Amino acid sequence: MHMLHRSIPSSILLKVKISPNILHKSFSTFSPRLIQNPFNAKSFKSNDSSVETDELISENNPWSPTLEDDPIYVQERHKITKTKLPEYYRLSYSPIYEAPAAKYVSILKRLTLSFGVVGLYGSKLIYESTQFDDSFAYTLLVGTIIPIILVQWKTKDYVTRIFRLYNKETPQTLDNLVKDENLIIEKLNFTGGKTYNELLRITDNKSLVISPEHKFWKPYTTWEEKNKEDGSKREFYVVDDIGGIKMDRLWGIVEKNSGVNNGRSFFE
Repeated sequence: MHMLHRSIPSSILLKVKISPNILHKSFSTFSPRLIQNPFNAKSFKSNDSSVETDELISENNPWSPTLEDDPIYVQERHKITKTKLPEYYRLSYSPIYEAPAAKYVSILKRLTLSFGVVGLYGSKLIYESTQFDDSFAYTLLVGTIIPIILVQWKTKDYVTRIFRLYNKETPQTLDNLVKDENLIIEKLNFTGGKTYNELLRITDNKSLVISPEHKFWKPYTTWEEKNKEDGSKREFYVVDDIGGIKMDRLWGIVEKNSGVNNGRSFFE
């Protein structure tokens, strides 16, 4: 009895040998492997920051690779242009304070401005229309302008972040810091989409005190500084209990200048 032998096609043998490797090495959009974007991997932008976002633009970037050489500009009162600080100053590597609601205040400013523009255009159409009384146009205009005034007035001193300034030409010791201690106070601009800097000196600045008790018709503020030369005031809204021991120390200095003792004022 003869057995019938049939040759196996080479194509089947090829599939048997190669298909296991294909299963292990296959790559598709459903593969569990994650490929890291090389551009995101080199980003100097902090993921947990509530200020440095695509919606809120800031000049201060502590994650910049050229931080040591980046210029620092501050806005001074009664001046239109910004003032450049000496080149031996640099920002701290991270903010010592970051407002918890910076993005929401920014959004609120922009929303009120947007509604104001829409309301202005709508009131113009109603005013030019013969089907409506002019009082409707005035009512719409007032109803969209008042929120802009209130939001801008109440949040004009809102502080988004606080950075410490360091002198690159001196050793970073506590004694050198105390002798020349300055802060960069970051605030929101009128539109809420960008920030600007104000320079606040801490060393020997006895005029920096706690703001008086808040009144509902006044802007939100917690610190204030009075210029001895012209009597002008600068005010800052800084939320307490944020920033840890570094901010507790600053609060203690301000409280000591104000004659307040909350356990942070270093009273003897």
